[in-house]
Amino acid sequence: MKKVLLIGGLWLACAASAYSQRNGDGYWKKLQKSHPETTFEALQQPAVSQAPSAQASLDACRLPLVYEGEVRNISLENIQLMKAKGFKPSNIRQFRKEVLFTAADKQVWLPVKSDVVGQLEIELRKDEPVLLYATVLQDKDPEEQQVVLLVEDFQVQ
Repeated sequence: MKKVLLIGGLWLACAASAYSQRNGDGYWKKLQKSHPETTFEALQQPAVSQAPSAQASLDACRLPLVYEGEVRNISLENIQLMKAKGFKPSNIRQFRKEVLFTAADKQVWLPVKSDVVGQLEIELRKDEPVLLYATVLQDKDPEEQQVVLLVEDFQVQ
């Protein structure tokens, strides 16, 4: 019985530590620095360098969207794009689901980290605005306008 209590206490301490790190001011300040704010529409433009970044391309961003409350398995197309970008299989497995969001009048399915999908479902209601923190996957070819966002985290607005 003592072992069960000890393991339970250890698990609770780890969970509390992880929660406090995620919700600490330092965590969000770091994400804001590494993820410049943009819009979905700006990311869809061929000249991505117009997005608020000093880099030629945007590697990460935060953007406001609307949560639609629908979830599905990740598409084969997104898995293949992640492989083409050099993602390791262990990193690809972190993104098993896609969530439906709305940007202006356009609906988009975005791959979301598995541990974040459950939190979205708990914390958000359908049609609720959300600020997403995402990695940007895009082809280097300026003619190619395919941009995939991998959602890493979010904040309720």
